[in-house]
Amino acid sequence: MKHSKILTISIIIFAFVVSFIIPSFKYRDESEILKKKQINAIEKIISSYDYIDKDNVVKLDDNYYSIDNDNMHLIDLNNNKVINSSEIISNNDAFKELLFRELRLKYPLFIVEGIINNEFKEFNVFNDRIYVSYENSESKIFDAVLICKDYKDFVNYKCVDNIEEDPNIVQIDSTQKIVALTFDDGPCIYTDGVMEQLNNFNMKATFFELGSLMERYPDVVKRVKDNGYEIGSHGYSHKAFTKLKVDGTLQELARTNEIYKCITGEDIKLVRPPYGSINATIRDGIATTFIKWSVDSLDWKVKDERYVDNIMNVVKDGDIILVHDIQKTTLENLSTLLTRLYNDGFQVVTVSELAAVKGINMETNKVYFHFRSS
Repeated sequence: MKHSKILTISIIIFAFVVSFIIPSFKYRDESEILKKKQINAIEKIISSYDYIDKDNVVKLDDNYYSIDNDNMHLIDLNNNKVINSSEIISNNDAFKELLFRELRLKYPLFIVEGIINNEFKEFNVFNDRIYVSYENSESKIFDAVLICKDYKDFVNYKCVDNIEEDPNIVQIDSTQKIVALTFDDGPCIYTDGVMEQLNNFNMKATFFELGSLMERYPDVVKRVKDNGYEIGSHGYSHKAFTKLKVDGTLQELARTNEIYKCITGEDIKLVRPPYGSINATIRDGIATTFIKWSVDSLDWKVKDERYVDNIMNVVKDGDIILVHDIQKTTLENLSTLLTRLYNDGFQVVTVSELAAVKGINMETNKVYFHFRSS
């Protein structure tokens, strides 16, 4: 009797286990069959296109596969065909506008305007983004990455929703040459023109401004700040700190900071001594970060395009460049300077951005001339 009960229990347990195992095998078989069908379908499509490499096919979801080849884009399993960029984009004007904005985050205006109407060099679709590249007349490649949440409303492709922008996609390339461009003695009537030129080239700068001129041009100060440029203090009256002594310099900086804070709601973090005049007493007696320069354009002295050569003849990666937005001739030749910097492979950023890229944590009671690696 005892053995009979044990046998009965064993049979029940076995049946219970089998009831789970068999569906599991069945599910696995169905999954494998579906996968095999997908692979066969993909291979069938690929075989009809001589220029597609099977090793470059990447799964996006159950219906779409991406092809990582030049000029090839997406396999549509529903219709058993490869579809190209013109079939993917449902609203070309909207897509081109988005693409234009993304390209402008990386390249100067004249570059983007020169390539935006060209044929794509490469157009690849991934599950959360589209990669696009162009080639110009000099065979240089310019690319952009568009994320799903921006383009999903006007493409014929169901991408993954709610994709956030990849934080690793940065606009400053630390492997390339980088310099900080700084403008002294403003704000003034030329500052807006300077910002317009910088914006055309997708470049940033730091403006070391005088408190007395901040009072006169508060709207310009606000535009500089609102447009993503950095503002530092150049004192209130452009008097040499070494002549003002510590107490006098503190008064100038406090007055300038108060004006700036009334305009922007923030405090100033960087200071450039007028004339570059600073000594150990000033440095050690005032708890702020002092910024001088390693490349002096002498634009205030030559007052013509020669200041551009003064920069380009010596500029190196990590330099801090000094120019003046108060000089009309500086603005008149600024496009030439920015073009030459760009063509020579320099990225132009703010002082703080340059320090961050170079891994420098700027300290108070210290004077920085540059952020070169050596």
